[in-house]
Amino acid sequence: TKTIVVVASHERALAWEAKLRLTGVREQSVFRLPSGVSSLFEDASPETAALSDPIGALRALIAPPPCIVIATAAAALERTLPPDVLIDAFIDFRVGSSLDTDQLIRQLTNLGYEKAEPVRVPGQFSRRGGILDIYASGEDLPVRVEMFGDEVESIRRFDPATQRSIDPIDAVSFAPSRETLFTGAEDDTCALIRQTLDHEAAMLPDEASQRLEELVGSDIDALKARVFFDRLDLYRPLLHPDSGCALDLLEDGSLVVLEEPLELESVSARSEEELGQALQARISRGEILDCKVNDYLLPPEHFASRREVLALSAM
Repeated sequence: TKTIVVVASHERALAWEAKLRLTGVREQSVFRLPSGVSSLFEDASPETAALSDPIGALRALIAPPPCIVIATAAAALERTLPPDVLIDAFIDFRVGSSLDTDQLIRQLTNLGYEKAEPVRVPGQFSRRGGILDIYASGEDLPVRVEMFGDEVESIRRFDPATQRSIDPIDAVSFAPSRETLFTGAEDDTCALIRQTLDHEAAMLPDEASQRLEELVGSDIDALKARVFFDRLDLYRPLLHPDSGCALDLLEDGSLVVLEEPLELESVSARSEEELGQALQARISRGEILDCKVNDYLLPPEHFASRREVLALSAM
């Protein structure tokens, strides 16, 4: 079974993680899901190492083994990839299987992985002849895949600092390195963005209008070229209109634990208000197109969408 524990703060998440391990829960079964809404407050390149935490937690929610995911309220309500898109984004192969390395590299690129020599952080890959190094998002160590023709001859974990092999493994599963992926319908999306841009730019003061034309025009070019860029998450509602949050990834029979529900409601409302104010300020400055908070963050009422809920309150 799957369990999501929703807490009010990062400190409470750490406390839950420590207590679960003290009670004997395996470290490999406990994941923390941090919030990524900070990327909406300003344009900044997301750290791939930081991205690996949410991707690893989201992957755990749809993979077969039981797990416990500890999330802050904002993280639990933040819109992410739809379940079918997330499942289709995985790459799986094992020793002895056939593998088209050119197709694999195309898949990795589509998932947001970047070419680097040598690989040092999650979300990077390199190729040297029949050797592929891949640092999967959500993993502690990268893997080295040795090919013999089209067959996977060996898979080994290695230390990215020393480049030395650590241990052989039988199979690997790669998750996307971003929470916003290209869908194949970018041309239609870009046409909609261009139409919206023309309308909204005409309603802004000259300086803000020019800024919006430059920023969003550059975004459109990147979307058409399917190039990952810093502002990509701003367009997640358009690229993945059916997206829900981490709670929506849970299968039937899974459990949602709410620690101090009244506090969670207060914290969620504050997160909504802060994000709403930030988005409105950016809209008025001509940094982003008009949008709503709930395009990115679901309201706290969404906690009630699950049937299996356990509420914990201190007496």
